[in-house]
Amino acid sequence: MNTTCSLLLSTLLASSLISGHAAAQGAEWVTNGSFTGTLAPWTLGGAYSVNPGLESGWDTTGFGVSDCYGVNAGGQVTPAPYPPNWVEQQILVIQGLTYEFRCDASGSRPGAPTVGNADIGTVYVEVDNVEVARHAFGSYVASPTGTIKRAQLCGRFTPTTTGQVTLRIYTERRFLGGAANPRMNIDNVSVIDVSGPTYWVAGNRQIGGSVTHSVRGTPNALFGTVVALGENLTGIPFPGVTGLFLLDPLSAVTLQIGVLDAAGESDTPMTLPNNQLFTTIPLYHQAGMIDLAPSLGLHFGIFATP
Repeated sequence: MNTTCSLLLSTLLASSLISGHAAAQGAEWVTNGSFTGTLAPWTLGGAYSVNPGLESGWDTTGFGVSDCYGVNAGGQVTPAPYPPNWVEQQILVIQGLTYEFRCDASGSRPGAPTVGNADIGTVYVEVDNVEVARHAFGSYVASPTGTIKRAQLCGRFTPTTTGQVTLRIYTERRFLGGAANPRMNIDNVSVIDVSGPTYWVAGNRQIGGSVTHSVRGTPNALFGTVVALGENLTGIPFPGVTGLFLLDPLSAVTLQIGVLDAAGESDTPMTLPNNQLFTTIPLYHQAGMIDLAPSLGLHFGIFATP
């Protein structure tokens, strides 16, 4: 573990000794967020789309093929605009708790990979009719083997009600929908109640392109982000620190140390190196935060795309 990363974790530990308590991260509230073998209990709705439903054998994340939800969004007849379609389920939330939504998404054109297109589409997410995350893929670039844009959608929210509410994932496209037009896929949908910071890499993860390292947490809190070449699913506990350190400690390095703004936000643009190595080796990320009590957020792993 490098010196800066050790310093960050030492600071978390020192703060924990002052605060003197820790809490565990919460439970998963989404059922079948991996769409394994079936869409149930997800249901479909909304406007026109082509071939929406369970899809097997698609690599949404870059980690390998799996079951997922796929859809060719868009309109049926001109003129635009074209209302979105959606997939949804009911989840239980508790007023005042902080939740983290996360999912993986990809956009491509498997029906006509050698033909470019102005718009793959947009995915956005609402919980109880409040938007919590959004990603627009932008245009599709023609490729002999098929270009795939991969992204994370992530958001942090605090419900104002307690009970069963609707988690709805929308897909929309500005042009007509069809089997040969761009298709979007969604996988690994998650809603977890959390006490640490929320961290994700926003944007299309194409080498040479720009992404944004986004952190959300307590306003004005000190935070740090760490990246590693592997994960440690056993986890390393620190007395008094909420959460576990879930990255490989031998390869972990600190990306950033900073202070969240008055809204509890930090967005840092970064350029992905234009190196094919990053399309074959995943990077694992995690953030920590020092507030009334020190905490570690949930970790995640991502591949870049060519």
